[in-house]
Amino acid sequence: MKNRHVRGRRLGAVIAGLVVAASLLAACSGSRSGQGTSDESCYLALPTAAKAIGGHGHLEGVRKFTVANLQSVAPRLYKRLVDDVPKRQNVCIAAYTGHFTASAVSKPLGHSAGTLAVAVVTTPGNHLLGTLILTKIPVRFQHMF
Repeated sequence: MKNRHVRGRRLGAVIAGLVVAASLLAACSGSRSGQGTSDESCYLALPTAAKAIGGHGHLEGVRKFTVANLQSVAPRLYKRLVDDVPKRQNVCIAAYTGHFTASAVSKPLGHSAGTLAVAVVTTPGNHLLGTLILTKIPVRFQHMF
C-alpha cells in the first residue's frame, strides 16, 4: 500500500514536470517566434550573402539599414550606392571574417584583399549590390541582449 503511494507521488511529480516543461516551451515558441530585432528580415538574405563570399569565412553578424542610413555609418558605401539605389531602399549587410580577395567574391568593392567581407543585399528581394572587402568592421554587428 505504501509502495503504491510512493509510485503515485512520483507519477504525479513527473506529470507536473512535463506540464511545466510543455508550458515553458509553448511560451518560448508561441506568437513571438521572431528574433526581437529589426534586423530579423535580413536573415533571409544570408544565403545570397554566403554565395557572394564564395561560402568562405565566419559570419560575424547581419544588420539592416536604409541606403540613407549608410551615409553616417559607412559613407564610402553610401557614395557607391546612392546613384543606383533609392535612399529609402532597405539593405542588409552581412559581415564575414576570413581571408578574401576581389577575385574570390561577387561584385567586389573596396580593397583587393582583406580579412573582412561585407555582402550588401537588398531587402526585400535579396539582390546582391556588392561585396566590400575591408580590414575592419565599419558597424557593430553584435546583438545586445
